[in-house]
Amino acid sequence: MQSVKMKRVIDSLTKNYYPFNLLTEERVSEVTNLVRFIEMHEGEIFQVRGGKGNDYLFVVEGSMELITAGTIRSVVGPDDTRKKPLVLPKAPSTSTVLARSDTIICHADRDMLDDLIAWDEVVHVAEDTDSELFARLDKVRNSLVFKRLPMECVETAFSRMTTEDVKSGETVIKQGEDGDAYYVITEGSADVFQMGLYDDEPKVVATLGEGDAFGDEALVSGGKRNETVVTTSDTKLLVLQKSDFDELIGGQLVKSVNPKIAKTMVETGYEFIDVRYAEEFDEHHIPGCTLIPLYELKDRMPELPANKKFITYCHSGSRSAIAAMILSQNKLDVQTLEGGIRDWPFETESNY
Repeated sequence: MQSVKMKRVIDSLTKNYYPFNLLTEERVSEVTNLVRFIEMHEGEIFQVRGGKGNDYLFVVEGSMELITAGTIRSVVGPDDTRKKPLVLPKAPSTSTVLARSDTIICHADRDMLDDLIAWDEVVHVAEDTDSELFARLDKVRNSLVFKRLPMECVETAFSRMTTEDVKSGETVIKQGEDGDAYYVITEGSADVFQMGLYDDEPKVVATLGEGDAFGDEALVSGGKRNETVVTTSDTKLLVLQKSDFDELIGGQLVKSVNPKIAKTMVETGYEFIDVRYAEEFDEHHIPGCTLIPLYELKDRMPELPANKKFITYCHSGSRSAIAAMILSQNKLDVQTLEGGIRDWPFETESNY
């Protein structure tokens, strides 16, 4: 259970700080799993290490100084980081925080934030076409198989799934059978049985509930089912057939290109499209790119000539993959930049 102080801090972060204030209510509920809060007393010193993608640091209460490679950045109050967060150097570099008063800072994993923003866009795309699909997305987003899917494939996977109602006590899959589908439980529950080499009868090895998935092991391995799944209540399932599973797991829907090749491609006619938020663009961007935030892309499609070739990019690649999927569906020649601007080794520009 959150303390009163922690609830106040999280409310302030999600309502007043970019990019948290751009997230939907559903995504905001996940913020506590993506950030860490550090409470410091006046005069206290703390070492902080960034991640792979230039993590963000916010001052939620108090004042502090951030010392990085001999450079000192003073933050006199929370307003200083609400619209423009502090950017930490990539690992393994470290920075030193010196609290000038009792202070609470927030350290946010930049790559995880990027995935969160991208998921909002996946749901937004699905919501435009299928409200029931939108309602199911969040229930199963943490399923292992969907975590393994490229971001641009997730909405496609859901659009190909069918629904199946199963009565309590029915067997959905049986040990020893060929694998022909992948299942996700959206309502209800089931027991997983396995027959061991020396067992006289199957034994319950797991209990599944809403959001749990099963049936993928035989599809991945190409072997027989190694478990029997029996419902223990009336259950609703999402079902993805083996042919769709193989296509989506086995191959990506968009092409990606590494930064060095992308730079050469731009010199021969390709154009960069930055699909991040304007605030991220102002922080730094690739010279000569066009800013079209992902949420504006569909409406601004007429701006993109059919005879042009494009490379989309975002922070780490999640949002740009979705953008590339949308553009390719509209018959445009498009690829996405591997690792986004996070892994871009060449010069960038800033509007600050």
